[in-house]
Amino acid sequence: MNWRAVRTVTVLELRQRVRSTRWKVMLGIWAVVLFLLCAGIQGLATLGNIDPTESAPLLYELTLCFVLGIGLVIAPTLSATSINSDRADATLALLQATTLRASEIVFGKFVASWTAALAFLTIALPFLAFFTAAGQMSAATLLLHMLVMVATLGAVCAVGLGFSAATARPAASTVLTYLVVTTLVVGTPLMTALATLVAKGKQTIVRYEIDYDNSTEHHKVCKQEPEIYTYDVVHGDRIWWIVAANPFVMLGDISLRTTVDSDSSTGPALLDIIGGGINGMRDPVPSRVEYSCMTYTEEHYEDTRSRGTLHHHNAFWPFSLAFICLGGAGCLVLASRCLRTPARTLAKGTRVA
Repeated sequence: MNWRAVRTVTVLELRQRVRSTRWKVMLGIWAVVLFLLCAGIQGLATLGNIDPTESAPLLYELTLCFVLGIGLVIAPTLSATSINSDRADATLALLQATTLRASEIVFGKFVASWTAALAFLTIALPFLAFFTAAGQMSAATLLLHMLVMVATLGAVCAVGLGFSAATARPAASTVLTYLVVTTLVVGTPLMTALATLVAKGKQTIVRYEIDYDNSTEHHKVCKQEPEIYTYDVVHGDRIWWIVAANPFVMLGDISLRTTVDSDSSTGPALLDIIGGGINGMRDPVPSRVEYSCMTYTEEHYEDTRSRGTLHHHNAFWPFSLAFICLGGAGCLVLASRCLRTPARTLAKGTRVA
């Protein structure tokens, strides 16, 4: 692959966007919306007499989730019509008639759409950095969150490009790309919820009560016959991986492991709750739990009965991010194969030149 050729395609694509007045207006509106959002939330926190160092982490995560959500909405529009619309306008054939390879055309368009998506993220970066500093949060948290968002937007752009090359109509490629994004963001939690129906099991609780007749003030004696209970439990450790590829869950996993101080009057932050919930799902649920009257307490009983023994789990977000990136890379390979010339077969109604 000739990187100079890739750069040429990228510059052509970006120049078309920069010339568009609509593109500049969108960036301006995005900056205003972010300012109003951050100022409004900060104003509410001020009216509630909440210290900035306590409210900033929550404001940071709300802004982060908002930026990622809008980015996932915008990214498909930047790449899902990049190829089939050029094919319909007979401008793609001009590039294919040159010495440019199919992979160079695809990668150039991908870099252009990814760069355009990152422009929205760049505008949001000062707001996120401000909340990071105001809340005295770790800079590593911001950097890792940015890494996940940059890679996720790139993967979505790659998926849109793949569908754009594989389908003849721009509307079809746009719908398919949004379907993938919806499945990733909304579908994975729904599938996890449905999977709980088939991940159920039984847990037997064996509890030895204190034999008060034979116990003394300084010596406890357990009864010979225990009380046995059976409960329905959900084995979350078998289904948690379904939601692992969700970008918001990846952000939560990062926050859970990089948050230094979560003790604030506003309570646990949003992403910390998400990360802690998934981490709890990964705890194995034992099929049998025994309690001796020597160590039994009501709090210990309730916690162990519902969740089993708590475990420290390794971070899963690097593997989830790698999975998303591999999917995006596969779509780029698909797009390159669809643009190979001479084409063996073409969809009905496809315009060549």
